[in-house]
Amino acid sequence: MKLKSVLGTALMAGFTLQVMAADAPPSLALTITPSMNEHTVADVAISLTQQAPDVAAGESLLTMPIELVSTPTAAYSATDIIARDAKGILAISSEELPADPSGQYRRYYASRATVGDVTYEYHTAPRAADASTRNGPLFDLRAQQQGMMGAGVYFLALPADHQPYSVTLSWDLSHMPKGSRGVWSYGEGEQHTVMPAEALRFSYYSAGMLTQWPSDDSDFSMYWLDKPPFDMSQLAPQTEKFYRYMANFFGDKRDYRVFARSNPYPAGGGTGLAHSFMFGYGSEGQTIAEGVQLLLAHEMAHTWPRLNSDEPHAETAWYTEGTAEYYAILNSLRAGIASPDEWLRQINLRASAYYANPYVKMTNHEAGELFWKDARAQKVPYGRGFMYLFELNQQLLQASDGKRRLDDLVLEVYQRQQQGEIIGNLEWQQILKRELGEKAVSSFTAMTQGALQVPSANAFGCLEAKATQYRPFDLGFDEMRLGEVFKLREDSEAAKAGLLNGDKILHLTPLTELKADGSKKMAITVSRGQQTLSFSFLPRGPLVAGWQWQFNAQGPAACHFE
Repeated sequence: MKLKSVLGTALMAGFTLQVMAADAPPSLALTITPSMNEHTVADVAISLTQQAPDVAAGESLLTMPIELVSTPTAAYSATDIIARDAKGILAISSEELPADPSGQYRRYYASRATVGDVTYEYHTAPRAADASTRNGPLFDLRAQQQGMMGAGVYFLALPADHQPYSVTLSWDLSHMPKGSRGVWSYGEGEQHTVMPAEALRFSYYSAGMLTQWPSDDSDFSMYWLDKPPFDMSQLAPQTEKFYRYMANFFGDKRDYRVFARSNPYPAGGGTGLAHSFMFGYGSEGQTIAEGVQLLLAHEMAHTWPRLNSDEPHAETAWYTEGTAEYYAILNSLRAGIASPDEWLRQINLRASAYYANPYVKMTNHEAGELFWKDARAQKVPYGRGFMYLFELNQQLLQASDGKRRLDDLVLEVYQRQQQGEIIGNLEWQQILKRELGEKAVSSFTAMTQGALQVPSANAFGCLEAKATQYRPFDLGFDEMRLGEVFKLREDSEAAKAGLLNGDKILHLTPLTELKADGSKKMAITVSRGQQTLSFSFLPRGPLVAGWQWQFNAQGPAACHFE
């Protein structure tokens, strides 16, 4: 099962409204029962009742990932799942499906034909995470102070079909502290909605002594368990302001939820799922180089623009990640959250990362083969999509005498999808041909094949590009695992300084500081056997050519921000 197809199913905007008018779908009732052990959740029990699936002997009952985008799951064995129907215990078997670059799934089969409704029971502990855990998409389930938080990806084995269900989600919090709450991406407490089973997998769940902002019953809410090391009273209102701007931009009036989770390692990130997202942060508030506000803006932007064709993720990530990057910074400016100077700074951060990426000239497909093996390959569609869309916007402005821009195309794609259309790379090329002719289609094809995205002289009417050279940031080992030195490259400055694979990292200079200052050295302390060792090196690679932007003589007043 490919990541693109399952995410498309789970996140397809407007799905619930479209299916409600059809015949009543079969029911699917899910009850989640977390249990505390001292101050944290030690076990999560699941009861899932599926209305009369009528599955024959040897046919598929359930499916779940074993690993997805480098994140392991509870990966239940067949004996971990107890299944019952009207005839009694239903034995099940399982097999692993072929793996692809995104991960691998397990499928569960009925030993005999089912009779009536089938109830499945299984349970798991939250994933154990420590300083050596690799940072990655927030697809796992983790214990937090007085509760738990994570995605259904980790702990839900679900019906293997793609039909809509009448879903009831309930919480049993009788084994949790008094005052505990259960919150799902779609609402708090018991919820009823219509969706495919996969949407349960690709949404977020949290239970325990949750803090909520704002405290009232708002259509926008943020939740957390551990107290963050940054000022949520400032971050939350800014995030809500950006959400309301984006929701108005796309004409969306649905509720929205944000979940914040602490990491036991000095790194963070975020992942957007069903009309919600979760972000993780390190013990000192570490998220990404661009800062926590831009991380939240990027993940929130994923709620709307995307391609919903059944193409591999690698083939559509240029749009998914490119538009998220583009609107995270542009609409932050439009919403009054970022200043023109900050907007320009963010553009140049993305340009530096794009031109310095060693995989910058890979095709989309080639980069996709490495997405979950090398963080640098995973970033290719971010920079490529952003720079391509940046340039496309300028071409649209020039061709229409300022009357057409990228906004018009992105909104058209979203609105057509809301009407039930499938829009993929082919349909995007049709739009390009209509707007700009065959040359735009050729440029698009070249982009997907790894052509370097070189800027025009001007963009947005107020910026000018200048060629430059710089030494790109290069940590020398896996940036996604900061608890130990892993995948150390022999030609890196880190290796030359004396670091070895397997060194346990005790302290290091925050990567955000190193990425922001090209002259700042890494100071890192590690344990190696019985020794504690300290090293220092400049985490930069060889000089590369690229571009940076600056305001032209007219300044920010000439920018087309509206």
